[in-house]
Amino acid sequence: MGEFWLIDLGSANGTFVNNRRLHQPVRLHDRDHIVFGETGWIFRQPAGTALQEEITSAQRTIQAVEDRPCWLLVADLENFTQLCRSVVTERLAQLLGNWLVDCKEIVETHDGTINKYLGDGFLAYWRDDGQAEPRISAVMAAFKVLQKKEQPRFRIIVHCGTVAVGGVASMGEESLMGREVNLLFRLEKLAGSLGENTALSENARDRLQTQVSSRKLGEYPLKGFEGRYSLFAA
Repeated sequence: MGEFWLIDLGSANGTFVNNRRLHQPVRLHDRDHIVFGETGWIFRQPAGTALQEEITSAQRTIQAVEDRPCWLLVADLENFTQLCRSVVTERLAQLLGNWLVDCKEIVETHDGTINKYLGDGFLAYWRDDGQAEPRISAVMAAFKVLQKKEQPRFRIIVHCGTVAVGGVASMGEESLMGREVNLLFRLEKLAGSLGENTALSENARDRLQTQVSSRKLGEYPLKGFEGRYSLFAA
């Protein structure tokens, strides 16, 4: 809460924070030096102001939280550290900026919202209105087309469930909280360890099985969760 983030969407001259060019979204701190082209600024967010914003935002969140059924999608770049080492700085900034623009367009064209940027990825969501399946199917098809590009390589995981929604998140959207969000991120790590670039939770597979082809990868234990959970490649 009370956070500000800076994102460079592939600008020609680059964006710099404290003399370092941005390759991914970065959280700003008080007195950070920001440069766009030949123009510089000093970002100001005194500690007292940030604390008051956090308290106010937390109060607003407690009042506004409600459980809602949602579709969730997390996207994550593969081997980001290796990519940083193998691509020159200017090319990397443009590559990642273009990728974020393409992903944002896919999500918003299909009535979704990017809730939060995660450094080398993002979390998106859709309200589950009982008719979301065709939109999610179309989103997955669009991301599969994007995945066929040479770079950057990335994976997506799709899940659906009841999520606690409320407040204002760091990027200006609603906060998503609860077990289903945590489960999604555990499944994303699992998919990465299995080398899968597109995967579905069991809930998502059951809802999409008439529209999206899938195959079961197995059942696995997940840290922080009891029992075993199925994952499906799509």
